[in-house]
Order: sequence, then C-alpha cells, then structure tokens
Amino acid sequence: MIAKNIIKELELNFPKNLAEEWDNVGLLVGDNRREIKKIQLSLDATEKAIDNAIENGVDMLVTHHPMIFKGIKNIDYSTVLGRKIIKLIENRINLYALHTNLDSALNGLNDYIIKELGVSNSKVIDENINGESCGIGRVYKLDKETTVAEYIKLLKEKLEIENVRLVGEESSLIKKVAIVNGSGMSYWRKVKKLDVDLFITGDVGYHEALDAMESGLNLIDIGHFESEQCFARLLKSYFEKMSIDVIIYNDGPIFKNY
Repeated sequence: MIAKNIIKELELNFPKNLAEEWDNVGLLVGDNRREIKKIQLSLDATEKAIDNAIENGVDMLVTHHPMIFKGIKNIDYSTVLGRKIIKLIENRINLYALHTNLDSALNGLNDYIIKELGVSNSKVIDENINGESCGIGRVYKLDKETTVAEYIKLLKEKLEIENVRLVGEESSLIKKVAIVNGSGMSYWRKVKKLDVDLFITGDVGYHEALDAMESGLNLIDIGHFESEQCFARLLKSYFEKMSIDVIIYNDGPIFKNY
C-alpha cells in the first residue's frame, strides 16, 4: 500500500488539526509515494527502535511521540538526532507521528483507555474546537462509589501496569474520575473545578502533587510510558485492516521500582 494512502486513512480518523499548537505530527521523514508492506509501532523513535526497524525490513515507523519538535540546524553523525535521521533516510524508512491528535480524537487514545477501564459514558476535559467530542482528557462517573485502593487494582489489571504512585488516601471514596494520558498535570486545576474525586495521569511532579493534595484531590501517577503504551494496540488494528504486516517495539525509559 502506498504511504500517502495509509496517511490519508490515518488522518481521516485522527486529523492533524486536532494536534496542539506546540505539537509536530504527520510525516516527519520520508516519501509519501513509497510502497509500505511492513510497519513498526514504537512509542518513541529511539536509536534502538530505528535499528530494530532496519533489522526487520520495516518500511514505515509509526510513533506516538514526535522525534522532531523544533527546527534543526544541521544533520550529521555528531548528534543522536542526526544519526537517527540519516539512518531512516539511508534505509528508506518513513517516520510518521500521531501524538496529541491521537490523544484527542474521537475513538483515539483517551477513548481507548477508558474503554479498557469499562467506561461507556464520558466527557472531554479540554475540548478541541476542530472536532466534535474531541479534546484532551476524559472525565466520567463510576457505576458505584469505590475506594481509591480498589480502583488502583482495576487500573493495574486493565492497563497492565505493575506499579502506580498515589497522592492521597487509599481508603478515600471516589465516584467521579478524570484521566489524561501522558503528562497531564497542567490540567489538574481544571479537573478540580469539575468536582472530580480522583485524577489519573503521568509525570506528576512534587510541587504539583503538593498543591493538588492540599486542594483535596486524589492523584494517581500511572507513568507516562504506562499510560500510552496501549497506543500500539489501538493502531495495530487499523493497519491490519489494510493488510499491512505490523510489529511492535518499545525501549523507552521505563522506570522500575526496586
């Protein structure tokens, strides 16, 4: 299948105009006229991920996080970014990124995550004017009140997460929950105004956690990688419908507890 046709299908479901202004999504490296037979899904275009794509004869690397955010003044082997770009070009591998447009889209990553948690009805936290029912984050009500401890068990099971960090009390009763995948603490004040009992996100910093705790908001940090690793499962189904061979490879910084 020609790359531009794959891209057209992706952008029909996850339009580029849903991406945040600071983001950089779409075809970052390559040729949209290339024939694509094999795709690798990786959260990040690390050098190991690119090497794996080369070893496995991949034609297109699709990532969640963009490898390129800002302007580049030079491309050479003296920098990691330069080496990665050169490797992609030399091995004729396209690099395509779906980031906040995938997060925001209807039936995108936010919606996929809450469906995994068994949620059928939700509202967008920060609506995107470019799409109906689109935007960052989701807020929802549980069928019945439960404790934070019980909900942590559900999160670990459904999202296949080994560890989480809690700011709050395990015994706290919760009914209304908000979730933002990735790094979402910039939304905690907006979430608090929605009378949410529990906010789930990643990359929770100390001072943000302190402010949220003093406001009475329970926080669960499920990790940045852990909250987005399911992006590959979501996209894999789209590519398989196109009869494209798909492999998954991730080697990002997964923090381990010892």
